[in-house]
Amino acid sequence: MQIITSLAFVAALCSTVFTAPSPLLSKRTSPNEPPPVIDLGYARIQGYLNSTDSQYWYKGIRYASADRFQAPRTPAQHTSVVYNATAYGPICWQAAEGSTTLEGKPPVANFTIGAQSEDCLYLNVNAPAGSCEGSNLPVLVWIHGGGYAAGSAAKGSDFASFITNAGGNIVVVEIQYRLGPFGFLAGQETADFGALNAGLLDQQFALQWVQQHISKFGGNPSHVTIWGESAGAGSVLNQIIANGGNTQKALGLKQPLFQAAIGSSVFLPTQVSYNSPIAEGIYQSLAAFVGCSNSSQASFPCLQATDAATLAYAGLNLSEAAPTGYWTYVPVIEGDSGFLQKRASLLLDQGSKNLNGQKFLGINNQDEGYIFTDMSIKNDTTTNQTQLSSQFNKLLAGLFPLFTAEQIQAVASQYPVSDAPTTGNTFTRISNVIADSTFVCPTYWTAEAFGSNAYKGIFDYGAATHGSDVAWYQGMIWNGKHSVTAENSFAGAFEGFVQSYNPNNNPATNINPYWADFTSGEQLLFNTTTRNTLSEADPSIVKTSSIMVFGTTQMTKCDFWRGKISVNAGL
Repeated sequence: MQIITSLAFVAALCSTVFTAPSPLLSKRTSPNEPPPVIDLGYARIQGYLNSTDSQYWYKGIRYASADRFQAPRTPAQHTSVVYNATAYGPICWQAAEGSTTLEGKPPVANFTIGAQSEDCLYLNVNAPAGSCEGSNLPVLVWIHGGGYAAGSAAKGSDFASFITNAGGNIVVVEIQYRLGPFGFLAGQETADFGALNAGLLDQQFALQWVQQHISKFGGNPSHVTIWGESAGAGSVLNQIIANGGNTQKALGLKQPLFQAAIGSSVFLPTQVSYNSPIAEGIYQSLAAFVGCSNSSQASFPCLQATDAATLAYAGLNLSEAAPTGYWTYVPVIEGDSGFLQKRASLLLDQGSKNLNGQKFLGINNQDEGYIFTDMSIKNDTTTNQTQLSSQFNKLLAGLFPLFTAEQIQAVASQYPVSDAPTTGNTFTRISNVIADSTFVCPTYWTAEAFGSNAYKGIFDYGAATHGSDVAWYQGMIWNGKHSVTAENSFAGAFEGFVQSYNPNNNPATNINPYWADFTSGEQLLFNTTTRNTLSEADPSIVKTSSIMVFGTTQMTKCDFWRGKISVNAGL
């Protein structure tokens, strides 16, 4: 944020106070004036009026500071000047997905420093023009995806069009959090001298910031929905189960951090204990890469003192060296007094009374696993059963390093060659394994945990691969690539949920059939008349029991993944 040199904006103070709270913005100051100065206690900021969207934009607001591998804290006080919140803050250091193929093709690290920084705990706020304290608008908090290794709340990530499409009555907050080894370094040394799951603590701190400050932007802190896609949705899941499902009590808060949650492709990679051999191996590999294993000082202080770019380069290389589809730096289980106390499937099984939040909307894409599957075998045409078995076993062992030989065979039996296409047998089998275990089933389990307070849907526009849904609600959604009916059918359901916790209250269209809660056994399939995304919307209701995967129902596959195999799968 840059310092404003002129104080001419002072006259634009927002003075409107409603006589009664309203979920919609019914009275505003002049939308043609710039936004008021916001006093955060530790800093004073002013955004700007984006007249094109008729919105107030506040970019690059620092919500926390943090020393390396430590928990976030309130920033130092700087209230003598007003900061111009008109530019995005630097993004967090980026890592990557594993990219070593079955052929052993070595990954090539593409390392560009750019605007990356260790000082990256910034957020952005979009609010309708004229909104101010007393507007009491529904609040959406967006947590970006990227496998806990990549992503940001920078250019192109805004929800300006989404807000406009909803009728201009939502306040949106987008947050950044530490990634890769900066946010998710585990091991006993980190537990003893630092903070485990630091990236998740960043998110939680940002949610506390929202509770404390969002009313100053016109938002209602008692009407907050958190939403994320992929690892952002995994983050939503982790906030739902955080602190044993009772963050309000654990942190001594006056009210919950959020009331509702949306998970788009809930990402659940292998969860292991913070001091497991896997976690310790990742820690030691990082220390060795940057020369801290042979340092005269202990490894943790050495890692703390290592140049940030050097540490980031190590994290990028080590994460890319993992097998394709594997994520190295991810949340870990801390135990009974920690942020994540048990595996997600176990905590979700406790039911909605033991979870943070009251309402949930879950969406998975039709083809979640494709982009994470080893492309070196995509066009493989072998029919040799021994070779097919070897391919599958090796790839599965790379994705789930704790699996025994018997467990690998159990998975192989669930995804048999006989039920795969003739061409690309192993590719299709592994793609479905990744989809079910890592994205689809965690979305189902979360919806099931909330029961009658949950809605579950399926995105099937275009190729419907993982992440392809984001362009329908984030950034320039009206980009000439979406039909009006398809856009409003899908994005409008989210807009309705954010506004009223009910996706049937779609403010953009009435084209969707009635969407019953998850206990009905029904889901809403977001489809179009053809695979072209410019074709018209064709939404329909599907029976959960009718969704088939490799010869059995989707729910049967999900029951398998949270059965005995869930322990070594880390689910």
